[in-house]
Amino acid sequence: MSIKLIASDLDATFLKKDKSFNEPLFQEVLDKLHAQGGQFIVATGNHVQKVREYFKNFEGQYQLIANNGAEVVLDGELKHVWSVPSEVPAVVDQLVDKYADHVELGLSFVAADKAFMIVKNFNAAHLDFAKTYFQNLTLIDSVSEINEPILKVSLVVPQVEYDFMRDVKTLLGNKVHVTTSGYGAVDIVNPNVNKANALTYIAETLDVEPNDIMAFGDGLNDMEMLEYVGHPVAMTNSDEALFQHDFARSVADNDNDGVLRTILETI
Repeated sequence: MSIKLIASDLDATFLKKDKSFNEPLFQEVLDKLHAQGGQFIVATGNHVQKVREYFKNFEGQYQLIANNGAEVVLDGELKHVWSVPSEVPAVVDQLVDKYADHVELGLSFVAADKAFMIVKNFNAAHLDFAKTYFQNLTLIDSVSEINEPILKVSLVVPQVEYDFMRDVKTLLGNKVHVTTSGYGAVDIVNPNVNKANALTYIAETLDVEPNDIMAFGDGLNDMEMLEYVGHPVAMTNSDEALFQHDFARSVADNDNDGVLRTILETI
């Protein structure tokens, strides 16, 4: 099988529940892939700096799709950015008030190298986590304090994410693309943003055909990417919606090196 690119989601796919991964096994995969002229791509909703922290021992050995496709980093350099229309943050902020009781912490606005948050329900533990999750997080009172392009608007609304997504689509239509990881987290991005479009950009830049790409995912925000590649793999612990499609399944779940073991059995 000719595999030139392998793209993988992180949370609940590549990473274990504790956010770790089998580093020696990953190095084995990278060595084997690179020996065949292939490359590994991290394709995640996380921001660039967070990914660099996870992969600090593998600098220069992977390519990156960050913020669910809003950013593409090739060979360590930011190559492509897609931002949301300027009116989107204020519209979403107003809508979130309708769901105030369900918001786990606040509404986040992610820029290229920093993030802003309007806290809706203060929770010290959630705020501490947000500060580790978002790069250079600044708490604000109003979207009027933001004066730079926003790549992604995010929030966590457990149990009501699909209702919230429906309202966003009603208000903003095709001005945005709305997606969920399936665990209460909702991301609102530029309508041209998804992991598939970012992966297409990388594939075209590197002159690789979709049929020579393998991809791994577990959630609805991975759907377009899995449909785009020639060798899609849904994790055994995936959102049930992915099992309705004709995707292969990983040999194990994310807590048991499912991505890495499947790659080693394939390439």
